[in-house]
Amino acid sequence: MNIFGSFDQHVAVVTGAASGIGAASMTLFRQAGATVVGLDLRPGPDIIACDVSDPAAVDAALTEVVDRHGRLDIVHGNAGINIPGRAHSLSDQDYRKVMGVCCDANFYLVRSAVGHMRSNGGVFVFTTSMCGVGATPRSPVYNMAKHALIGLTRSVAVDYGYQGIRAVALVTGPTHTAMVDDLWPEGVLRQSLVDSTATGRLSTPEEQARVAVFAALPGSAYMNGGVVMVDGGATAGWNEMAGRMLTLTAPA
Repeated sequence: MNIFGSFDQHVAVVTGAASGIGAASMTLFRQAGATVVGLDLRPGPDIIACDVSDPAAVDAALTEVVDRHGRLDIVHGNAGINIPGRAHSLSDQDYRKVMGVCCDANFYLVRSAVGHMRSNGGVFVFTTSMCGVGATPRSPVYNMAKHALIGLTRSVAVDYGYQGIRAVALVTGPTHTAMVDDLWPEGVLRQSLVDSTATGRLSTPEEQARVAVFAALPGSAYMNGGVVMVDGGATAGWNEMAGRMLTLTAPA
């Protein structure tokens, strides 16, 4: 017996599904009994090619999921990108690209999905990050977007909770993904990221995905509008880490 429960005929959509937390989320949702469809720029098995920053593409993808499987119960809004730089150095294109994937896409997912969820209820799980509760240097747009996701989480809870639709935000800690490898390669900055955690290591994508699945389970139905910390204790040292990183990345 699985004391945490499982999914019964539930259909889940995961964005940013081709790698990292998204790929792990697809695997674990499937193992827990859900039918899972991914959305990503890179198509693959059970992954629909979709630019989630395009509202028409999101509408079309979710309609395809419902046409194919008959329902939609879970949306894990996980896709994310970051273009590092201070505000004065980022272009309009940089701003729109990061906000489009990290913020706008999740609004489009909610707007499109709630109509499919009203008959059976549903749940949104949003991957935010420590940047949703504090700011890391050289990431102003990413910080904005991740803070906004917490606001969206609470708005879904307030506006749709009475219809059985809920939302949970995951504050993910430093996780071994391709994006983290690109932004913080091996060296002093990478070690600073590791040192910020109480566990002294990066999380695995699977550790983050397990919490996403738990939050979406029917037995977790009283979790609504909340922010779940999955950061290895990193936010306890976030200000210290930010100070070190700012010193290391400041111009001469």
